[in-house]
Amino acid sequence: MSQQLWIKMANLVFELEKKTAQALAPGVQRTVSRMQQVLEEAGLLILNPLGEAFTETRTDVEATLVGALHDKLTITEVLKPIVYMSREGKNTLVQRGVVLAG
Repeated sequence: MSQQLWIKMANLVFELEKKTAQALAPGVQRTVSRMQQVLEEAGLLILNPLGEAFTETRTDVEATLVGALHDKLTITEVLKPIVYMSREGKNTLVQRGVVLAG
């Protein structure tokens, strides 16, 4: 499979994980976990930066700032995860996360 297809699959699995976490469907959550393992075996590292600090110098996410701006911004919602491709012990950023910060 091409790298772009793997990234699309990573985004779909991420979306599915977000939706099933709210629905509390344990059987579906196990399947999503297995899908994540397959992606990891293919060399993709999918990161969810929800709750992490956001600064303008951060290069692994594209952020839209929402609400009142203040000194300590936090990632409040993740629209797309951060995705790295791991090859020969080296991680390469292949998708910047798309987030909301406030």
